[in-house]
Amino acid sequence: EYTGGFTSDENGKLAFYDGLLVRALRNGDWVILDELNLAPTEVLEALNRLLDDNRELYLPEINEVVKAHPSFRLFATQNPSGAYGGRKPLSRAF
Repeated sequence: EYTGGFTSDENGKLAFYDGLLVRALRNGDWVILDELNLAPTEVLEALNRLLDDNRELYLPEINEVVKAHPSFRLFATQNPSGAYGGRKPLSRAF
């Protein structure tokens, strides 16, 4: 999972762990998302907030806003929406 989730810690208590995208945000890593126009709408909405001027991602599971490290970069690819099944056009915001 990109944002993270809950798992048991070493004491058996439920704890949230950072997913790949959140770790990249915190560390200033680069991420590439392949075929972004196959992503569910809720994923695209979360990414939209990350890609605007605020550069932040909200984690509703733990009510935390993660600010992107200055070196963080996000790249995405897509196939044309009309040429392949299941692909939808992305909003102009992307």
